[in-house]
Amino acid sequence: MTDQTRWGIDLVQQENKARNYNKKNTVKLHEAQDIFKESNGLDNISEHTMKKFREIMLGGRQWQVINQKLE
Repeated sequence: MTDQTRWGIDLVQQENKARNYNKKNTVKLHEAQDIFKESNGLDNISEHTMKKFREIMLGGRQWQVINQKLE
């Protein structure tokens, strides 16, 4: 097991988490942009694709709460 008490390890871990967070958000942004472009500004979009778009934009947990309120 790595010695977590050494100086600098927490800084490296924070940088790695931030880099990973930014990478995931960039991928989600590109997915949302692709859906928006392919659906002609969300005018011509299937229910499944709209659900995927909302999950990307709102995040999985928030979308579940909204979906439950609609039912």
